[in-house]
Amino acid sequence: MRSFLLFLILTPFIGSAQSVKKCKQRFDSYLNFRGSLNSLVKFDNNSICIYHNGKKEFSLYTNELEMMAEFFEHTSLKQQTELLQQKGNKNYNKRQRDSLWIYVDDRKKLPKKRKGLPLEGYRVAIDPGHFSVSLDEGEIEGKYLYFALDSIRNGKDSVRIFESELSFLTAQILRKMLEEQGAKVFLTKNESNFTSFNCTYSSWFDKRKNATLDSLVEVGFLTVEKKNRLLALDRKRFFWEFFRDYDLLNRAKIINTFNPHVSAVIHYNVDEKNEPWKKTTKKNVTMSFIGGAFTADNFEKTETRINFLRLLLTNQLNSSEKISAQVTNQFSKLLQIPIAKPEDALYLKNNSMTLPSPGVYSRNLVMCRQINSPVVYGEALYQDNEKECIELMKRDIDKYGIRVNSRVVKCANAYMNGIAKFLKEL
Repeated sequence: MRSFLLFLILTPFIGSAQSVKKCKQRFDSYLNFRGSLNSLVKFDNNSICIYHNGKKEFSLYTNELEMMAEFFEHTSLKQQTELLQQKGNKNYNKRQRDSLWIYVDDRKKLPKKRKGLPLEGYRVAIDPGHFSVSLDEGEIEGKYLYFALDSIRNGKDSVRIFESELSFLTAQILRKMLEEQGAKVFLTKNESNFTSFNCTYSSWFDKRKNATLDSLVEVGFLTVEKKNRLLALDRKRFFWEFFRDYDLLNRAKIINTFNPHVSAVIHYNVDEKNEPWKKTTKKNVTMSFIGGAFTADNFEKTETRINFLRLLLTNQLNSSEKISAQVTNQFSKLLQIPIAKPEDALYLKNNSMTLPSPGVYSRNLVMCRQINSPVVYGEALYQDNEKECIELMKRDIDKYGIRVNSRVVKCANAYMNGIAKFLKEL
């Protein structure tokens, strides 16, 4: 009885029944970057087969797809890894499929409709990108603007902007907006200069680095040789060779522990053609990313193949496109800037898959593939735009007791409008 009721509870969030045809459409639309997975994922009328190291590693059959979609969305990475190893190419019978229900966590079930606040019962995770709010850490992370303004007369003599500060301010405002509507909200950090480990990068480097590397050697994630090489690196090289991805993976991990119904990853962009960002640009566009665009080398890691299977089998990518389209449209409408076309940036043209929704692109970013929920990864505007950079430095508005500027408030409103509309439509 429990499995039948749980199926009824969970199915509306996933959507209509999965099929090989629907999975193939998702594969072609979001996942298969320039055909690079053609030899690794095979479809026929009744099955989907995953290949690794030249061998058929894992097969899914029509009668398993609905259950497997539930399993890969509502279980832990450890359970998914064990299934990948144990099932292999076997076609599970009904008893074996039903036995998987005991592992399914139903905390993502949709809340019951009430007459109270419109978002009551929904959980929203927010990840404010980056951590540097000082020139020292900005030099390490490379996510800041600091240059003289010799061509714009505005009473200021320089531009000084840290993306982490803007992202965190946006997240704070967005959290208040969502909570007013009844949503439960989780932020991946508590301060603008914190990493996801709720301390600064400098503090983590000085106090936690050695113990962390030792523990990773203990569990077999690192070799002793790799650990010793990392220990010899300075702060900047250590960040780029280890900590950046380690922090991103932890952000996704703590988001997944929260079991959100939707996640927002907040970023602000720059004009790549304006590098090294020592002057302003006239260009300004808005965009959002979702998961997908896998390449053959991604299949080397078991965890990445599991992420691929979850995105292939569930409706998370379809839902991510819907919410991202709504947020991107709101960015454009509220900020009065155009939506990005593929030719606006090399990473859109060369590293992303263009989708039917304008300004939304499938891109194989760590957060987009690791987060286990529909996700919008927003890049609201170009910070180095000649007008934006002036506005973004202002703190002339008090919103929920937070000193901020109108551009950040409009970005928070864009996320809010898109998220609320998406959740209400569920």
